[in-house]
Amino acid sequence: MFTNAIKDDIASSHHRFQQGVVSIVTVVVLIGTSALGLVMTIYLIGLARRRSYVVACSLLAAAFALISLSSALLGVHLVYDIPELTQVRALLALIAVPCLYLYFEVARTPNAMLSRRHAAHILPVVGGVVIVFSRHSWVLDLFLIAVYLIYAVALISVWRDRENQFSALGENAHQTVVWLQTVILFLMTMLVLDGWLFADLAGGRFLKDSNPLLFAILSLAALVAFSLIGALGRPSLFEHLYSLTMDADFKPGSRGNTVPSAAEEELAERALHSLRDRAILTNESLTITRLARKLGVPARHLSQAINRVHKCSFSDLLNDHRVQFCKEIMREDTERSLMDVMLDAGYVTKSNFYRQFSIRTGLTPAAYRSKLRQEAQS
Repeated sequence: MFTNAIKDDIASSHHRFQQGVVSIVTVVVLIGTSALGLVMTIYLIGLARRRSYVVACSLLAAAFALISLSSALLGVHLVYDIPELTQVRALLALIAVPCLYLYFEVARTPNAMLSRRHAAHILPVVGGVVIVFSRHSWVLDLFLIAVYLIYAVALISVWRDRENQFSALGENAHQTVVWLQTVILFLMTMLVLDGWLFADLAGGRFLKDSNPLLFAILSLAALVAFSLIGALGRPSLFEHLYSLTMDADFKPGSRGNTVPSAAEEELAERALHSLRDRAILTNESLTITRLARKLGVPARHLSQAINRVHKCSFSDLLNDHRVQFCKEIMREDTERSLMDVMLDAGYVTKSNFYRQFSIRTGLTPAAYRSKLRQEAQS
C-alpha cells in the first residue's frame, strides 16, 4: 500500500507538472497572439489612412484588434481565474466574426460603405449581451457556436460565387479568395473546437484543463500569424488593399500627375518594356508589387511613374496590353475558344476578362470574334 501511495504521488506530481507546462505554453501563445494581432491592427489602420478601402480596412482592423484583446483577456483569466472575462471574450468574438464577414462585403470596391442592410450584423452581440444579463452563461457558448456556423455558411456562399463577387478586383482576386478560404477554415475549426469545449465543461472539466481550449488558442494564433506573414509578403495576402489603393491615388489631370521626372520616365519605359514580354504579361499572378520587385524599385515609386508618364494606373496599363494580346490571338485564329484566349492572356476569371475587353473595344469577346470571322469571309 505504501508503494502504491508513492506511485500515486509521483503520478499526481507528474500530472500537475504537465498541467503547469501546458498552462505556461498556453499563456505564452496567447501573449504572442495578442501582440501579433496588435501589429496587424496597426498595419490595417495604416492602409485605411490612404483614404481608399477605408471601411474594409477599418472592419478588418477592428476584427484583429478584438482578437488581440480577446487573447489578452483569456490569458489574464487563465492566470488569475476571473470567470467574467470568459463572457467578455465571447462577446468580443460575437463582434469580430461579423466584422470578418462584412470585410468581404465591402472590400470589392475602394469607396464601398456599410448600408442599412448591414445593420442586422449587430444582432449577434446584442443577443450575447441579453444572454449575459439573463445570467444563463452556459447559453452564451451555444449561441457563439451557432454564430460561427451561420457566418461560416454565409462565407461559403460567398466563396461559391467568388468569380462574380470579386470580379472587380481583377488580377488581385486570387489573394482575396485565399484569405476568404482561410477565414472559412478558421470558423469551421472554431465551430468544432468550441463544441468540444462546451461538452468538456458540461462534463465537469475546468476550462484551463480542457484540451480543445489549447487547440482553439493555437488555431487563433495560426490565423493571426498567417495573416501577418501574408500581409508582409509581396504580393500581399491583402494585395487589392495595397496595390489598388495606389491606383485609387491616381487622378487624371492633376498637376502632380503631369510633370514626370527623368527618372520616372525611365522607370515607366522599363515597366512598358516588361509588359511587352509575353511571359510577364500573361503571368496570371502579375501585380504591381511583383513587377516592382523585378525592376528593383518600391511599388509606390513604380505606380507614381506609370501614373505620371502613361496617364493611367498600372491596372489600366496591364489590361490595355492584355486586351491587345487577346485581339492578336483572335486575329491569328478565329476558331480559338474564348476560354483559351482568356487563359493565354493571363486572365483568371471570365467576368473580369469580358469586362476589361468590353471597356477597351466596345464589344464582348464573342462579338469581336464574330466580327473577325465576318471580315475574313468577305
